[in-house]
Amino acid sequence: MKKNGFSTGLMYVLLIFLAVGLGVLIFFNFRANQAQKADIEAAEEAAVTTPTPEPTATPAPTAVPLRNADTVTLAFAGDLVGQAGLATDARQEGEDGAAVYDFTEELYGVRGALESADLAACTLVSTLTSAGDYDSYRMPASLAPALREAGFDLVNAASDHIMDRGLEGLVETVNVLGGAELGVVGAYASSSRSFPMASVSGIKVAFLSYTYGTAGTGSEPVSIADNSWCLDLLTTDYMTDKTTVDYARIDTDIATVREAGADIVVCFVYWWDNTQYYTDPRPNQTEVVDHLLASGVDILVGGGVKVPQPIEVRTVERDDGNANCVVCYSLSNLMSCFNDANTNISAVATVQISKDRDDGEIWISGVSTRPLFMLDTDDYEDYSEPGYKYRLLDARSEVESYEQGGGTLSPSACEAVRTGIEDISGLLGEDYDVIRGGAALGYPY
Repeated sequence: MKKNGFSTGLMYVLLIFLAVGLGVLIFFNFRANQAQKADIEAAEEAAVTTPTPEPTATPAPTAVPLRNADTVTLAFAGDLVGQAGLATDARQEGEDGAAVYDFTEELYGVRGALESADLAACTLVSTLTSAGDYDSYRMPASLAPALREAGFDLVNAASDHIMDRGLEGLVETVNVLGGAELGVVGAYASSSRSFPMASVSGIKVAFLSYTYGTAGTGSEPVSIADNSWCLDLLTTDYMTDKTTVDYARIDTDIATVREAGADIVVCFVYWWDNTQYYTDPRPNQTEVVDHLLASGVDILVGGGVKVPQPIEVRTVERDDGNANCVVCYSLSNLMSCFNDANTNISAVATVQISKDRDDGEIWISGVSTRPLFMLDTDDYEDYSEPGYKYRLLDARSEVESYEQGGGTLSPSACEAVRTGIEDISGLLGEDYDVIRGGAALGYPY
């Protein structure tokens, strides 16, 4: 009996302990649930009372103010090659029966490209004289005032044919050009060698020019050893190999014009005869260009190639900061009687230079080209307008006139000019074609 009573009592004790434990567990679980519920309610209340933050806006770009600048325009044409056919075409009979030479009509086509320029320049590949017979590289003096009337201000006289009539012919040419109120660079009428500098709207532009050598009228080049002041030569061995570029002299000339206050330095280079008819620059050309730009030339205009070569725009690092530089390896022939491929297409390259009115900074701000076409009317059987054989055309204007039912072009001539426009644009660089707006260059920060 005792054994059964003990077992029943123990069972009651265990049941009591289980009931108490279960009650404690239920109590703490209730407290935890209440606390969790309070946290949720507090979070919901905070979500209602705290305003939702606005999304962060994308920062607006900082506007770069446009420079308050004045801009001037320099225009560069190619080589006027003084060949006999041009003189023959310009010949007229004067009142006294004597021959006079009027190049006005031949040059008319370049006027439109020059009329808005502040200063315009070309290269003369010839001598000029007021007397004697006229043939290749010996042209009538009346060509000089015709150049001036067409809109040119400066003539580069440093070519391989400037010494064809010796020192006398060079001096007469320089004097004829000066008498027509044209500036002259590269050749000198006296030993007082100096470089032309133009001040345009407060921007000082200096001009230098160098020719690889002197071709002469025969097979041998002409020496200027006794009159080294008369012509600026690119090479020191111009009588032999013509390969050693006189960098020391050229660098000195660049430094001289810089010290004289030049803001922009323009350099004409009449290239070697081994560059002729190549539409891409040769290694000897690029070597000279690289050196001259590094030495301080801002605009380089090449000649003597007879066909177009590309235009390049570079940003060059210098001691006083970066500079935009323009290289026209070859603008081809402004006027000539050549009939080889690409010799009758050329362009006027227009270079814009800007000066900040506030801080005076000066930089090259734009480059564009306008195509020209040298028409030989004998090449087109359906060309009907008489009176001349050669005519320099403002290529696009002539095509537009034809398409509008006017002008003087024949159908076959118009098609040739259209092709020429495409060719010159492609060879110089389509980005520079004025019809596309040309290339705009920012300040070279």
